[in-house]
Amino acid sequence: MLLVIACAGPAARSTDDLVWPADLTRLSPAQRAQAEQELEPFRPAFESLQEALAAHDDVLARRVLTRIQAREPQGLALERARAFERILEGREWAASLRLWLSAKRLEGSETWVVRVHARHGHASPFTLRGAPPTLRTSLLGISPGGVEQRFVQQTHVDELATWELPDGVETTLELARMDIPQGTALAVRAQFSLEFLPGDVLLEGRVRPLSQFPVARGESIRLADYLPKEPVEPAELVRYVRDEMLRLSPLLERAVRIPLDQRATALDQLTPVALQLPSGEVEKLAVALRWLSGETELGGDARAWRQWLDARKQARSARPAQGELALPDPPAYRP
Repeated sequence: MLLVIACAGPAARSTDDLVWPADLTRLSPAQRAQAEQELEPFRPAFESLQEALAAHDDVLARRVLTRIQAREPQGLALERARAFERILEGREWAASLRLWLSAKRLEGSETWVVRVHARHGHASPFTLRGAPPTLRTSLLGISPGGVEQRFVQQTHVDELATWELPDGVETTLELARMDIPQGTALAVRAQFSLEFLPGDVLLEGRVRPLSQFPVARGESIRLADYLPKEPVEPAELVRYVRDEMLRLSPLLERAVRIPLDQRATALDQLTPVALQLPSGEVEKLAVALRWLSGETELGGDARAWRQWLDARKQARSARPAQGELALPDPPAYRP
């Protein structure tokens, strides 16, 4: 079974080193006074601009910068406005960039090939440049009895320190080949991420900084040979938990076959049932909840899972209409 997901998530980093190109302490007293005079009328606007960038609200940042530019800054204020402009242009150039990972097993072997895929919306080649990105691999194996084994590794992908992406086509590059042995596991989940450090983007001969490269992600599931390969609907898992006596093997045989894009739905539908189960049953269910949610810190703690499920339900519930008073619901789980 092969599942692929694409996700772009920014890597947080302060923009201070990019937008303050001049060190006032190195200026003479007269130069420093002049620079302070140039900056003073724009300080509140620059602070708002930097806050918008830190919050990844580029639309607001662009509006603030446009207002600053309309006031015709001079000297150091102009230099800082131009630095902000370069940052925003780098983000705008990268907005159309899509990165995702896939992993496919070589037939008849334990080896899986991990590939990165990229596409952008520019009419010219688009180049990423910086330190080599890191490929992180996390393996989770789960036995029919609910025993979990985890393994994590990471490698640098030197060939992507400079990566030119042609226009109009999908670019694919093999990143790694790795063994994912099945052993006695009911299922093995491999999660991959390709993470770039801050660097530069190049487009039509121009270079712009980029501190929030997309993170490419992917996931693959290897099921035991004896398991049916057809996916299981969330409703079937819920039916089993609600109507039958919980046993780990049949519970997990259903949970591991829930498609990736249906796991959130499965958690939604399981929540009202799970919150009414006795503690001993929640403890049995916890291993399936860990698989579906990715949460590992709660272990088998029934109370912690009830609280987590209830909090998740509240967070995902629709917000009340404007003007209505939002009152908290009483806990749905058993104390």
